[in-house]
Amino acid sequence: MSKTNSFVLLPKGEKRIKLVPPDGGWGWVILLGTGLSNIFNQSMLSLFSLLYGDALEAMGYNTKGAAIVLSTMLFVTNFGGPIAGAFVKTTTPRFVAVTGACLCTTGIFLSGFATNIWHLMFSYGFLLGLGLGFIQNASFVAINGYFKVRKNLAVGLAMAGTGLGQTLMPQIVRYFLENYGFRGACILLASLSLHGICGTMLIQPVEWHMKKVEEEVIVDEKMQLLEENKKGINKNKEYSSANKDINSKDQQATATPAAGDKVQVTAKPRKTLIRKIYDLFDISLLSSPRFLNVIFGTALTFISVQNFSMIYPFFLQKVAKMDKQQTATCMSTIAFVDIIGRLVLPSIQDRFQIKARMMLIMTSMWLILIRQILAYQTDLYVLLALSGLYGFGRSMIIVARNLAITERCRMDQVPSAVGLGMLTMGIIVPPLGFFLGWIRDYTGSYSICITAQNLLLVLFLVMWIPDMILIYFEEKREKRKNVE
Repeated sequence: MSKTNSFVLLPKGEKRIKLVPPDGGWGWVILLGTGLSNIFNQSMLSLFSLLYGDALEAMGYNTKGAAIVLSTMLFVTNFGGPIAGAFVKTTTPRFVAVTGACLCTTGIFLSGFATNIWHLMFSYGFLLGLGLGFIQNASFVAINGYFKVRKNLAVGLAMAGTGLGQTLMPQIVRYFLENYGFRGACILLASLSLHGICGTMLIQPVEWHMKKVEEEVIVDEKMQLLEENKKGINKNKEYSSANKDINSKDQQATATPAAGDKVQVTAKPRKTLIRKIYDLFDISLLSSPRFLNVIFGTALTFISVQNFSMIYPFFLQKVAKMDKQQTATCMSTIAFVDIIGRLVLPSIQDRFQIKARMMLIMTSMWLILIRQILAYQTDLYVLLALSGLYGFGRSMIIVARNLAITERCRMDQVPSAVGLGMLTMGIIVPPLGFFLGWIRDYTGSYSICITAQNLLLVLFLVMWIPDMILIYFEEKREKRKNVE
């Protein structure tokens, strides 16, 4: 070895233990429990007309009464999001999820004894709606804590429970109604909802299951020498300051303050109630234009998909002239392919490292194309094929919504971010839903109404694509700085 090489300081490696989320393990059990809760609780949203339609008619209320109850439930679900986020931060995701499941079971059970619309608004609208809001927020926070690399797949698996419930539960409800009547059906559905409580109780703190990973950190020898010198200097300072403290304590012991002397004590200012609420709900997130763009964009995709699901059965029956059996077949096709999409698309996303926001952009383009073609079709087999293609794209809108909202948030901000996203949907959904309904009634055309729904997705793309381009150049600039 030459002399020059003998004096070169080579970087040293240091092995350190780091705690990381398990990215599996008990996380799979949580997915099973969350999926179980989604099957018997989240699917209640799509069962409303089938389960409560005849009961409302017997009470003397028509479609308008059903819309009032359903709107109450959606309103409470979305506005319960921030409350659930605050509870998650002050308690645990498990406590909030179990509380939500108990509220759902209670709401379904009490709805069987409803004698007027006000009872139904309280049981189905308030109790079930609040329970669903709690479960959505808490379960996502729990999954987000357990998974990092396979987070997209995990959320897709958990959401597949909702699709499975929407496929199976209508047949179960029909059987219950035919054999046990309305009250008996509600009591039996409440007993099935108890499985959701068991499922949410499987949520455990991620700290119990963190993995120890050994990683090697490169330590610069020069920096290490400087740190050691600093430690030596600090020790000398500590020693000298300790002697000074002893001497000062002795002096203070013999000297007492005079009667006229004033002692100044500096105390930290206490937080006001408004400041505590501000911090609890992470209102500071709303100061970010990018975060506002994200939550408003995801709300637009939600209302577009939700409104299409509402009018699609009417389109099939009145425009395509299909009977109830054919309509049910098209709806089941959407639900079945939706489940496949929730399992397949997250794996593709993980494979190619595609961000949640980019997946939402691509699937929105897909939905615009499919729905615009579908709006002018009447053939059964063509509509079955388009229904399947639509269900495949719709699955990613549902799975990636919360992932996109929390993609650029810290872990402690996730509950509040999801809650604020749900709150935004609660504010936007009623007026935009009313506007789309007005377009359908004014024009008398379902095709024009579907086009209006697609225009909401176009507005979403106009809001997001420039920001995504800006993020791309920012990350590219940051990588260049790191290389330099």
